[in-house]
Amino acid sequence: MTYLYHLVPKNLTGSVLYPLNTLKQKFPSQYAEHAKKYAGREILTRQLIPPLDCLWNDVLHFSPVHPTLIRAGLLTAGFELRPMQWFEADPIALAFNPNNTTIYLHPPKDRLDFTKMADDFQPFDYELLEDFSGLPAATLAYYRESKEENRFPLLFHRVPHVLYRGSLSIQSLRVIRA
Repeated sequence: MTYLYHLVPKNLTGSVLYPLNTLKQKFPSQYAEHAKKYAGREILTRQLIPPLDCLWNDVLHFSPVHPTLIRAGLLTAGFELRPMQWFEADPIALAFNPNNTTIYLHPPKDRLDFTKMADDFQPFDYELLEDFSGLPAATLAYYRESKEENRFPLLFHRVPHVLYRGSLSIQSLRVIRA
């Protein structure tokens, strides 16, 4: 069984995960807090996801990499951090499919190049998730570089993203700590 992971949002209200643009309409104060993670990268929020015909902020972002691997990479790079809570999601049970989900491959680009091209995406296929479950060497190098530059890294830089267009009830999702 291959799972996907999503950080449990701070100050989560209710029992539904919403994409950022939906959160903006339903819970403006929470939106303002969560939008801060795009400070300096605001252009990313307006990027089109061609396979889903929507914007970057119209989807929920999942990682195919187990959180323990992300944590281990950060610790290896020299960061000190507390364990975080993550939702563990079964993409089959949640009916992820190529019509509502795509895989952003996160190809090599300059760290501040946020353009997304159609060939940066791959149709969702459950059978391929295992191929994306390891922490990329480029991510580990980025973590080390971030530590050397004394800045906290983006956790998912160069990690493939599984992008789901829609909102999700969290009632069936298991919460893990890593």
